Amino acid sequence: MLLANMAVAHKIHRAFPERALLRRHPPPQTKMLNDLVEFCDQMGMPMDFSSAGALNPVLLKGRLSGAQLEEQFEPCFSRCTAPGALFAGSRGGATPGYRELPDVEPDALQKQADHCNDRRMASKRVQELSTGLFFAILVRESPWESRPFSSWGGPWGNAPFLGRALAGALPLQESGPLESEAMVMGVLNQAFDVLVLRYGVQKRVYCNMLPLRSHHFQKVGKKPELTLVWEPEDLEQEPVQQETQKTTMW
Repeated sequence: MLLANMAVAHKIHRAFPERALLRRHPPPQTKMLNDLVEFCDQMGMPMDFSSAGALNPVLLKGRLSGAQLEEQFEPCFSRCTAPGALFAGSRGGATPGYRELPDVEPDALQKQADHCNDRRMASKRVQELSTGLFFAILVRESPWESRPFSSWGGPWGNAPFLGRALAGALPLQESGPLESEAMVMGVLNQAFDVLVLRYGVQKRVYCNMLPLRSHHFQKVGKKPELTLVWEPEDLEQEPVQQETQKTTMW
């Protein structure tokens, strides 16, 4: 399918070199791919990313077993109706067999393409912000400073506190606190990214938002690692130390 699309695009471009309106996919982000290769090697799962054909057998080995009926996917199908995605196709498909040179000037056509790109990026950004906003409302709770220390969480049950940190300390009581496991996806020197497994939401947690006595960042080989020293729940207790790195479960 991809090769067929490429062949059609080349033919259109040869016919209308100055007025061809085509969808262009950006080149792959090599840094992200290289980071993934390095991470898989560190986890003892070497994978061949040299081509799609080389990667496919590895993915097939890791997929879930069991038959899945086609009927299970029918309710999930919907035709893409994004204007930015269909604009080029609508102009080309509206007049099949029409071979005269389009009367649209290249500058005007470029402005239309730029407008489609701007709207597409804006729509994607709004969708991301909307998802974050509704998730924040879902876990919104009263300020943690006003509650007893035992309810903060920390390493003895840090999911409620993590929900507060992800929500940005919104002040009113709603559905929160919510408890859910989260997996560390990335480690920085002052923060770490987590994927909340139950809700499929990825958020960044900053160390200065946690009740820590101290934190220390280091690299073990090429793996970044954060050492979190939590304030004790009781003055007679010792601080609790927690190592945080990729795939750590919270």
